[in-house]
Amino acid sequence: MTSADRHLLQELSQKRQQLQDFRASLSRGLQTTLDQCEWSFLPDAGHNGLPLITLRLPWRIFLGDPFLVDLAEQTQQTWGSMDFVLFSGETSEPLRVLNQTLLDRRWRWHKA
Repeated sequence: MTSADRHLLQELSQKRQQLQDFRASLSRGLQTTLDQCEWSFLPDAGHNGLPLITLRLPWRIFLGDPFLVDLAEQTQQTWGSMDFVLFSGETSEPLRVLNQTLLDRRWRWHKA
């Protein structure tokens, strides 16, 4: 095994651990719903180095979706601000949003 192979295996192991840590930080309900989606988590790949979660949802995206709002709340508490890239089954164009946008939208909905 070459040094490059060992480095690649180490990097893959680190990425797998990051995915497991992220998923484990969520509630059981969010873990179950997340398992229905294609997703990835990269700790520093978002805008200005924010953590980034990419989700491919099998349903239509709307920012008031309780799953997205709960995910934003839990990630905010555990990881801080996060950048989301959302894909739906309806389009290949991503929707990029910050978790604070999702949380602000929920606050306005409750206030109205």
